[in-house]
Amino acid sequence: MGGPVKIIIWASPRTCSTALLKCLSSLPNAKIFDELYSIAYLFGPDRLDQSPTGEEPQASQAGQGKGYAFPSSICTYEWIKETLQQDYPGEQVIISKEIVYCLNQKYDCLPEGYRHVFLLRHPSKVFPSWKKLTYEVSKQFSAEVPETLDEFIFDQQPPHLLPPGMSFKEAYDLYQYVKEKKLDVDPVIIDADDLVQNPAAIVSAMCAKLGIPYTESLLTWDKGTDVLDSWTVGIAFKNIIQHSEAYKNFRNSTSFHRPELEKQATARPVESRVTPDIERCVSFSMPFYQEMYEQRLQADKI
Repeated sequence: MGGPVKIIIWASPRTCSTALLKCLSSLPNAKIFDELYSIAYLFGPDRLDQSPTGEEPQASQAGQGKGYAFPSSICTYEWIKETLQQDYPGEQVIISKEIVYCLNQKYDCLPEGYRHVFLLRHPSKVFPSWKKLTYEVSKQFSAEVPETLDEFIFDQQPPHLLPPGMSFKEAYDLYQYVKEKKLDVDPVIIDADDLVQNPAAIVSAMCAKLGIPYTESLLTWDKGTDVLDSWTVGIAFKNIIQHSEAYKNFRNSTSFHRPELEKQATARPVESRVTPDIERCVSFSMPFYQEMYEQRLQADKI
């Protein structure tokens, strides 16, 4: 028998990526990692912004399950590569969900032997939500954040908050690299709106392409955050997922079928009635999104 199927899900922010990871967490004999590169990019020794990050609790093995909450201080890019390339006896599937720009183009730190999945969403739906999230989080850590969201000019933020390629170029560049270097000759692209509108078809088609088992039980999950105890995730992010307002929907969800998500998924992209900074972000990102969108997984073409 061969080894486990290894998968990295590369997502942009606000693309239902954590819900997808929660969905896949119920696969039998699965080892789950969540946003290792994000910890390295934002909090670890190799972080982009070298300002002090404050104290953090010590690492601790989860009391239940097989998870591990690790401290940011150990999370270098080399540590991530070594961690993802380790053998995990008894595991049939290894899945790591990552925010794509947090790789920071350190392609030499990509683990070997992985299938690659890219999770996208229309830029006009990503950026308003991403801006609001970044504004709310920034207010918790800095006194220099403007009083109102409209005064918070998103495309003028430092690169650790908004990368130069606004995540869409980073996704496109990595997609091209993965194919050109034959790290994965057939990477999978999923549009988040397709996933929300027809989760059974998209998840089952994704599983078929990746060679992992699919059952309808993947489409529902328990409310809350107990699942985190089975994930390898940074202490910083575990605390955010458990307590941040930004993850309230994740904590309350039991499936992809949420009225507010389905309404957003079926809505036409909004190209007007947005602030100029959002218009600039959308305009920059559309060519990269469109190029990848045309290659997306379509359930009716499997």
